[in-house]
Amino acid sequence: MRYRRGWIAIALLAILSPLGLLAVGGAWGEWDLETIQEKIGFRPRGMEKAVRQAPPAPAPDYEVPGLPEEGAGPVLGLVLSALAGAALTAGSAFLIVRLTRHGKIP
Repeated sequence: MRYRRGWIAIALLAILSPLGLLAVGGAWGEWDLETIQEKIGFRPRGMEKAVRQAPPAPAPDYEVPGLPEEGAGPVLGLVLSALAGAALTAGSAFLIVRLTRHGKIP
């Protein structure tokens, strides 16, 4: 397999992703409107409208339906979310490269 080391690295990073659960506080940038207002003292113009119009997240808070909310459930949900995100990113990149190489997209 041509990209074996790369796939192993991506899988390892996905498996290590639950280490972020040990960090104090929340992840940088994953704030709701209340937290933003608390941090900077106001809600930026248009942000409430953007939040209302945004489509719902496919796995809010990295929760996977059917997994327990306690114990290993959140950790497994985080790993599965990381693997799904990596697979979607790699698949999109592969598709774009494939289409541009064969002249289907100028």
